[in-house]
Amino acid sequence: MEALSDIFAFMAGLPAIVGLILTALIIFLTSDWRLAQTALLVQYVLAGLALTRFIRVEVAVVKILIGVLAVFILYLTARRIQEVGGPLQPSEGRSRFLGLAVRWRAGPLGLPLRLLAILLVALGLVLVFNAYQPVLVSPDVTLVAFWLGAVGILGLVLSSEPARVAPTVLTVMTGFDLIYASLEPSLAMAGFLGALVLLSALAFSYLATVHSLNLSPADVDQDEGRS
Repeated sequence: MEALSDIFAFMAGLPAIVGLILTALIIFLTSDWRLAQTALLVQYVLAGLALTRFIRVEVAVVKILIGVLAVFILYLTARRIQEVGGPLQPSEGRSRFLGLAVRWRAGPLGLPLRLLAILLVALGLVLVFNAYQPVLVSPDVTLVAFWLGAVGILGLVLSSEPARVAPTVLTVMTGFDLIYASLEPSLAMAGFLGALVLLSALAFSYLATVHSLNLSPADVDQDEGRS
């Protein structure tokens, strides 16, 4: 039992931090919705592991389950859109990696330009931490929280479809949760943030469905009012 506890404590440290960095990177670079949602699922599990250092294990498990449910909502939506023939990702171009075109002129920002953008974000974070040292909880958790927020916001700016925007927004919320849950580990705030995550997943599910039908939300509301 003690060996299992030591392994769990080890996984909540450096492996969880490195995994969170990689999952945010995958979500930003890929345009394949399956890969993005898989990375988002792993991100919630790793975030829960990292939070066990500051909050109770039961609360961390609840946060993981909420994240799994949010990803499940997005997955069902994506599968439904794919079944009805809606566009989930661009299909033009033959040279692709992680679902993104490798050409420099590929839009919105192909893989080379996205790699350049992520490199600039990483350099910016390093400069900020060297100059100001904004340690809120612990250096590693603070760094990964800022990384999730910066990469998520960058992906939000560069993405246009709801299916791609949803993982980036949820990544930003995960970074915020890493900091806030560590500073305020109350059950009330955990429930509020969990409800916000589920509502965000439902909202993006609705927007992705409407986008696949090539309709605006106002058009859907008008049609529902007529019926």
